[in-house]
Amino acid sequence: MKQTKLTILCTSIYLFTFIGAQNQTYLVNYCSDYGHYDEGSEFQTNLDILTLELTSKANTTKFYNFTAVGTSKSSTVYGLFLCNNFVSNEDCHDCVSTAVSEIQQKCSFSKYYIVWYGVCMVRYSNDPIFSVEDNSIYYSFMLPPANYSQFDQLLSKTFIDLFSNVTTGNYSLVLPSAQSFVDVAKSITLNSYVDCTPDLSQIDCNSCLKTALGRLPMLGATAGILLQPNCRLMYGFNDTRPPAPGKEQNIGLGVVSAVAAASLVLIAFDFIKRRNRYRKPTGWDNIESRENLNFDIVTIKAATDNFSSSNELGRGGFGVVYKGTLPDGQTVAVKRLSNASRQGMREFKTEACLAAKLQHKNLVKVYGYCLEEDEMLLVYEYVPNMSLDRFLFDVKQRELLSWEARYRIIVGIARGLSYLHEDSDPKIIHRDLKPSNILLNAVMNPKIADFGLAKMFGEDQSQGDTSRIAGTFGYMAPEYVIAGKFSNKSDIFSYGVILLEIISGKRNNFSEPNSPDENLLNYAWRLWNEGDPLMLIDSMIKTDFPKNEAERCIQVGLMCIQDDPSKRPNIDSVLLMLHTQPITVLSPGSPPAFPYNRAKQNVSLEGSQCLLSDTSTELIPR
Repeated sequence: MKQTKLTILCTSIYLFTFIGAQNQTYLVNYCSDYGHYDEGSEFQTNLDILTLELTSKANTTKFYNFTAVGTSKSSTVYGLFLCNNFVSNEDCHDCVSTAVSEIQQKCSFSKYYIVWYGVCMVRYSNDPIFSVEDNSIYYSFMLPPANYSQFDQLLSKTFIDLFSNVTTGNYSLVLPSAQSFVDVAKSITLNSYVDCTPDLSQIDCNSCLKTALGRLPMLGATAGILLQPNCRLMYGFNDTRPPAPGKEQNIGLGVVSAVAAASLVLIAFDFIKRRNRYRKPTGWDNIESRENLNFDIVTIKAATDNFSSSNELGRGGFGVVYKGTLPDGQTVAVKRLSNASRQGMREFKTEACLAAKLQHKNLVKVYGYCLEEDEMLLVYEYVPNMSLDRFLFDVKQRELLSWEARYRIIVGIARGLSYLHEDSDPKIIHRDLKPSNILLNAVMNPKIADFGLAKMFGEDQSQGDTSRIAGTFGYMAPEYVIAGKFSNKSDIFSYGVILLEIISGKRNNFSEPNSPDENLLNYAWRLWNEGDPLMLIDSMIKTDFPKNEAERCIQVGLMCIQDDPSKRPNIDSVLLMLHTQPITVLSPGSPPAFPYNRAKQNVSLEGSQCLLSDTSTELIPR
């Protein structure tokens, strides 16, 4: 009997997570058509603050609600997450991180949104949603009928008993949830789970669950789920009856029968199918399966007026970028790689695949590519305000960068980097972060561009090394330049340099007239130690800026450029520090000395840019 209960427990855990280790599987979402916010608005800023807060709390709790208060009711955002009670904090955090990172892809600019994944639910609204029972939205998922109709009445009774368990006792101090394992017949067990968001009262929780039960179609189904904003029901039958005579199988401890295993696989498959129906193809699937990614050369030539010089947006070692207009009127940027770049077709496809896979509001989107007539062309979204360096290092243009705009750019770059380091699959180290690779849209929101040097990592990887160094000197971390070692902390160093440049309006190779050997990083460090960090602030900003916020940004920048990579914060910590006052961290250590002493190391700096081969860890210069 003890072995049977252990088997039931193992299979029920599998059942309730539905997809095993793939706990971030998307189920369904709802977006309201009423009420939309504008890009760059205060509501969007507060939504960013909310999602950051939710993600940070998912490491320690299964439920959390938060209000990002705006200057008006219309700009205030209310939000929460709820994770299944039987999952780990790590799985909860991963699920919530995935959910908030995909908000713009699944529900652009809506002021009300709710999404369910395999083990979590995330919700936000411009109206108060806490402690309010909402049954206006619901979704049900059923595994097709499989001869369990005789247990429908027992299933209803089991749920009602669970409702009683959830809504009694010390309700306010626990996550209101309950599950049961009921032997309904010989070799057949009913596994059930219910929960409510803890902000509901006991009465409202009970009401929500009863409403959900009334909406749950049973009809002898093998398994089912009913989702509502404030509560959920889940159930499944675990059938361990032996196979027909002559088809016996050897079943050991912790292994369910072939019938039960097949049922669980069907459940997983059912949810994966539902996810794929909603999810857009990404990454290599995009390149292989979507014909609209493959532009023909005739279309590209027509869009750019045959690569007219009047449409030229910029040029570099890789080639030239042109502005173009597609037949449907959409404006795009076309990156035309030169033959001198020595980039091969495989490497080109690597960048195209990688760029197509990455979907985030702070990353430049790729629309497609073209490989015809010896041309290698990438088609990107057109970002009207060009690159950050054109504003930051031009005396007249820099006047347009108010403190609010600079702070938004600082946070936006960090959010894009957080997606690359933590939420993309595979995880990405950019390796060439610099102002010319940060593009600004019409409302000055930043978008990270140019993934030609990017390095992809699996879940178990976070660092690497190479003897062929490529990038932009001054933004590369010292451990990369000196020893060829790179990690996400290499990007953090580059980010810190950019942050200090944004605040000061000075290039990283800036030096004071009285201290010609002192660059921007050392200058910022000296001002910090002398207790006068605000001297770093660009004079173009004058006195119109929040001094505490500015000093906090300077401290974060100095934390990022520390010589020892282990002392640099990760990008999620950076985001928390940018939004936290005061910063409760140690004072930053010293930045590296410049120039780096490369003569002692057997490494070479081969050009300013290169591209990662998709079959090797070597870098191919271009």
